[in-house]
Amino acid sequence: MSAARYTVLVLLLVLAQGALDNYINLTVYLDIILCLFLVLILPPKWGAVPSMLAGFLLGLAVDILGNGITGMSAAALTAAGLCRKSIYGVTAPREKEKRQSIETMGLRNFFLYSMPLTLISLAVYIFLDSSGFRPLGQCLLRLCISFAVNTLLMTFLYVVSIDHHNRRR
Repeated sequence: MSAARYTVLVLLLVLAQGALDNYINLTVYLDIILCLFLVLILPPKWGAVPSMLAGFLLGLAVDILGNGITGMSAAALTAAGLCRKSIYGVTAPREKEKRQSIETMGLRNFFLYSMPLTLISLAVYIFLDSSGFRPLGQCLLRLCISFAVNTLLMTFLYVVSIDHHNRRR
């Protein structure tokens, strides 16, 4: 993905996440984290520290634009950045022979790649948001519903954002 396309995608998703946080309250059992997609599509060669820094900065931008507790999105996306490269290595091992790219990963591998990272970031986010004040059952239900919706959302964003012309070549 070119730098210009990535920049436009960053701006759109951060603004959409800010609008979602401020103006749309779907239910207490659903947390949508659009900006996780930006962490997922970082170049596979990036290590943990650059990925964590990118996740932290994206999360901080979302926290500043949103009306939630500052630092929750930053912590969740930083946790996803920490685990991103190792999960990529497990879910897309054959990509090491080819040019490493998220776009060439394929839908099935991207789905498998996004699932654990979505679960990690949601678990951190919900744990910080609950802070021991909500019952465990409610937190688990919130995690399950959010996980299902966000995994499908990440897959949808992948399908919409990949460059089909470059993939066929």
